[in-house]
Amino acid sequence: MALTPQFIDHAGANARLYHPLAVAGSADNVAAGSAGAASILTITGQTGRNVIISQIAWSYSSAPTNGGITIKDSAGSPVTYFNLDITAAGPDGWTFSPPLSIAAGLNAVITLAAPGGSIQGRVYANGWVQS
Repeated sequence: MALTPQFIDHAGANARLYHPLAVAGSADNVAAGSAGAASILTITGQTGRNVIISQIAWSYSSAPTNGGITIKDSAGSPVTYFNLDITAAGPDGWTFSPPLSIAAGLNAVITLAAPGGSIQGRVYANGWVQS
């Protein structure tokens, strides 16, 4: 999957200054499950601020028996923001345009479903807490 960087004009129309939107890379953006287990990645929210997710990517070591990916919040009765069945090993991914915003003060919980057997899964998210 090829990604084209997106640039945001923070200075208004016809401005000469363009600043790329960048998110610092971190090992915290990746979760790998053990054989047959779900891979769960949590982006911790902050009071009064939204978690923003611009992209997710995933893979299974081979075709899963019950593959899928969901993005929910951490509320007592979680809201499902994204839910997709996965039938192939991958890798694959999804870009949110515009980025997905999780309710203020809540965590974003990204779960790559347990694939079954000895299959392993891995999930990545490009996400951050809104400043």
